[in-house]
Amino acid sequence: MNELEFDKALADFLDDEQCETTSEAIYQLIRASFMAGWNAAMGSDIGKVMKVEGRRR
Repeated sequence: MNELEFDKALADFLDDEQCETTSEAIYQLIRASFMAGWNAAMGSDIGKVMKVEGRRR
């Protein structure tokens, strides 16, 4: 497979609906994990040390 064929195959893969659905699910998992960590940190001593003002859910 030459570089042009590879680029075309990769573009086709990334444009696929299943790839988009999977990417969105992964993004949502990462975001939820980050949010849980953020909320836990802001409720702990580190939140007081950092003096971060932000929205809490």
